Amino acid sequence: MRPSTCASATAGASLLRSGLLPLLLLLTLAWIASADPPVGFGELRCKCVRTTQGIHPKHIARVEVIVAGPHCHSNEVIATLKTGNVICLNPKAPWVKKFIQKTLDNGPSL
Repeated sequence: MRPSTCASATAGASLLRSGLLPLLLLLTLAWIASADPPVGFGELRCKCVRTTQGIHPKHIARVEVIVAGPHCHSNEVIATLKTGNVICLNPKAPWVKKFIQKTLDNGPSL
């Protein structure tokens, strides 16, 4: 063995025996876990795996439209029902298009 390899192995063993290495590892993991994600990065996949077809618009309390991008290849329409349930709607369905257009025409409700 080369002397430099033995020296680094001995240093690692002494750090392990002293309890410093596990502490450093724990501190590093805690720091990584507490760090904020970089700006612009979020969920990098589609939120809607399946869409619901038969829901009456009067049951919808709020609608969120997520346009296609690097996270998902298609537009997504996420509706929050008055009961609090969250469902995905088919963005290509004519009634969904009409509902979104009507919501946009009415403007934000305060």
